Amino acid sequence: MAKGITVQEAAGRLSEAGIRLSDRYARGASGKGSKWAAGAGRAGANYQEGISRALAEKKFEKGVQDAGPSAYDAGVSLKGVNNWGTGMQTAGDKYVRKTQKFAQLWNQPLATPRGSRRSAANLKRIQENVARFQAA
Repeated sequence: MAKGITVQEAAGRLSEAGIRLSDRYARGASGKGSKWAAGAGRAGANYQEGISRALAEKKFEKGVQDAGPSAYDAGVSLKGVNNWGTGMQTAGDKYVRKTQKFAQLWNQPLATPRGSRRSAANLKRIQENVARFQAA
């Protein structure tokens, strides 16, 4: 940390730099998907080893306990709320790409007619519906 500043001042500088220098992030991260995919593919064994070790050492539980409910609430209010709208807007194209092949099934009738609530016919309809979506 720089001499003569408090932790709060350093945190403020970090926050300001994040906003001021966001164009640097965009330039540095754009077009790097193939490089990321290659590295991620090579990292599989390390990932499995790390996850196994973390599970054995109960790192997840320790992290949840250390963070506490207030960390979750802060994340929702400081990050989640601010990014929700943008995330939903950018999700539209991916939604279309992932669901397009199922669209023709949405309005097709099922072979078994609808029954009364909790009837065997409705269970059969659910199974038919799952089977046709799996087949697609």
